[in-house]
Amino acid sequence: MRTDTLSYKYQIKAAREAVYQILLKEQLTYFQKADPSIVELEQGTKITCYLSTKMRGVVESTMEIKEIIPEQRIQFKTAYLSGEILQTYEFLTNKAGVCQLVYSEQNTFDKARSQYSFMVMGLLYKFFYNRGIAKRMKYLDELALQQ
Repeated sequence: MRTDTLSYKYQIKAAREAVYQILLKEQLTYFQKADPSIVELEQGTKITCYLSTKMRGVVESTMEIKEIIPEQRIQFKTAYLSGEILQTYEFLTNKAGVCQLVYSEQNTFDKARSQYSFMVMGLLYKFFYNRGIAKRMKYLDELALQQ
């Protein structure tokens, strides 16, 4: 994996289909907060929003659905003034045959100095990243189990 990519694997307890539907519903709700006219997520759907970044604070961003493969993968590209983040939720089956939901963020910066700073700070950030993503994955899994 690239040094500019953060990744977290979570072994889901709920059925893959249920977790996928919850993930899609949660993302649709997020997109609708920025643009209430969106009724369905599909490749190319875009919103403009304000996000907190690791390096710059709150910035105006454009989030776009890059890929949706039902019950396999949802990928977003978030672009902002200094770079972009490719975010991916992917369902994989490990060697033991257990389904995992893998979330990854690939960060690309416009300036080499920012890219280097992220790689250095990424080691510290990874700790907080893992904690936040673990909570998110558990939340999605628990919602799916309640269906």
